[in-house]
Amino acid sequence: MTLKLLARTLTSLTCAALTGAGLPMIATAAIAMSSTSLTAQVSTSSDDTESRKTKRDLLIKLSKPITVDVENQPIADLFDFIADVTGAELEPIYLNDNISSDGIDPETEITIKVTEVAALTVLERILARAQRSAGLGQEYTWQFTGYGTIEFGPKTELNRNKRLELYEVADLLYVVPDFAGAPEFDLQSAVQAAGGGGGGTSSPFSSGGNNDTDIKTLEERAQELSDLITSVVEPDQWAELGGDGATIRYYNKSFIITAPDYIHRQIVGYDFWPSKLQQVRKVDGRQTTVIKPYTKTSTKTRSNTSSKP
Repeated sequence: MTLKLLARTLTSLTCAALTGAGLPMIATAAIAMSSTSLTAQVSTSSDDTESRKTKRDLLIKLSKPITVDVENQPIADLFDFIADVTGAELEPIYLNDNISSDGIDPETEITIKVTEVAALTVLERILARAQRSAGLGQEYTWQFTGYGTIEFGPKTELNRNKRLELYEVADLLYVVPDFAGAPEFDLQSAVQAAGGGGGGTSSPFSSGGNNDTDIKTLEERAQELSDLITSVVEPDQWAELGGDGATIRYYNKSFIITAPDYIHRQIVGYDFWPSKLQQVRKVDGRQTTVIKPYTKTSTKTRSNTSSKP
């Protein structure tokens, strides 16, 4: 899996962060990068080919457009409806589950009206409504499980399922030196010296001074890149910032990140999903990678559903 998407994501996040701070959109030496020249790779991945195919097929199912028009409907019925009409394997984390201390109240009443909207988008809207209805400060989202289904609920519960990924970032840390103090060549002096018989001893090169730009160490650049990631991708979840959802460590030009799937998704996206369907957007004041439905499939599929699940 290449990190071209990570490069594009971090480039967008960098520009957004610098612009928001009132700084010019020119990255510093430590985080300067170009999405067209990065070839860093993920050295390890917990997904094999079959697992990636299973997850891709599931996202295609959730790209199916559905129509829902309900008032004060129990949220559990809506989840069942989406699973039934798309055939997707969904695993809601409910408040009364024995394995979870937090969760979604299955009796939460939801009012929603959508027409021919991708099921994944509808699911995200329902989760947003449930989050506001709960009023507990919990944030809800979805993620893939290790065996290829989708689970959703409070992030505190999703954080229980973490995986370790090794991201090679050598290309992101590379800096081309700026030799601002290079000597200057005086052509006129050289010609005059030659015309005078060559007996002169002056050099046509003039000292450019010692104005080379200071370049930060590799470790300093890595720390700045790490700080950028943790400040714009789920900042409340990183152990380095007081959270319990993810950790990031730098080792030998690589980041070792242990995190749940929804955080890995925001960093690098999914290699099995078209890059054009993975966009960096500002959601609730934060930059995040948004997975868009597979529109080619959606346009060919129509769901004749009743207004009530």
